[in-house]
Amino acid sequence: MTMDLLNNWLSQLEKINTINDLNNFKSSILGKSGIINNEMKKISTMSDDEKKEFGKNINQLKQTIEQAISNKRAQINATYIENILKQDKIDVTLPCVNSSIGNRHIISTYISRIKDHYTKRGFTVIEGNEVDTDFFNFDALNIPAHHPARQESDTFYIDGYPDTLLRTQTSTAQIHAMLDIGVPIRMISMGKVYRSDNLDITHSPMFHQIECLVVDSNPISIRNMKSEIQKMLAFIFDTNIQNIAMRLRPSYFPFTEPGVEVDCKYKKLDDKIVLSREGDKWMEIAGAGMVHPNVFSACKLPTNLFGFAFGMGLERLIMLKHGINDIRILCEH
Repeated sequence: MTMDLLNNWLSQLEKINTINDLNNFKSSILGKSGIINNEMKKISTMSDDEKKEFGKNINQLKQTIEQAISNKRAQINATYIENILKQDKIDVTLPCVNSSIGNRHIISTYISRIKDHYTKRGFTVIEGNEVDTDFFNFDALNIPAHHPARQESDTFYIDGYPDTLLRTQTSTAQIHAMLDIGVPIRMISMGKVYRSDNLDITHSPMFHQIECLVVDSNPISIRNMKSEIQKMLAFIFDTNIQNIAMRLRPSYFPFTEPGVEVDCKYKKLDDKIVLSREGDKWMEIAGAGMVHPNVFSACKLPTNLFGFAFGMGLERLIMLKHGINDIRILCEH
């Protein structure tokens, strides 16, 4: 197998413009019945010295053509995306036909309202990346390799990029913030997250989360966390903070120690949920806890810092407040 053969392959590769043709080309060379595998069968007839030289040459050849095919695949995909963007280009400078028609979606309204509120309170508001890596979505959040959430049945991985995925939680923004901004930090992260769920009345493969992170070198306690959760719920449900009766139940989250589930007292009024100390039932409404030292370590921060984090689903809060019993209504309108 000579350099002439490699140059011939590279010449053929230059002329390929589709993924289908590229896959056929790859199969003809690297496939089970491809040229390289057929050549490898000859090794049994060679002497030891010949085997050593042959193995070295064919491995170099294989690595070179594999890299060339990978580069070509990336080039074809980039060209495809560029063409799609050109075809679907929207002229945002065109005037609106009738600006009085339509309203903002209820989710967008809540996101804008929450963002404005916390910006005024001095929090950093971050949307973060919807497409991220295993490190930010799992590793840095102390989620072990064997955790069920990391399986393809629960998480949307990007085809061809095994370490890249659609984030399953907005906590990824917290890791980026601690790495990029450092501490002290007070932040809210809001945005879309993705999980491999079937769409029904209570589940959706895409929904929105709100998360809060507060980290400082000065002492921060669970009491501070509880107070901040009460403030958020009072704001979202348009009530006085004194009306928010909460209890914390021990729970496990890999990124907190200790971790808790947050319950609130409520009552029903005209099919809507009203958070009230006068309520006769408890409802789980958020997950929370003190930031695990391993998370600080992953963000290259001292492990003796103090911090808390909590998160909740935005759609669920909206459904509770407005008496909506089917999440699909929020997806379809």
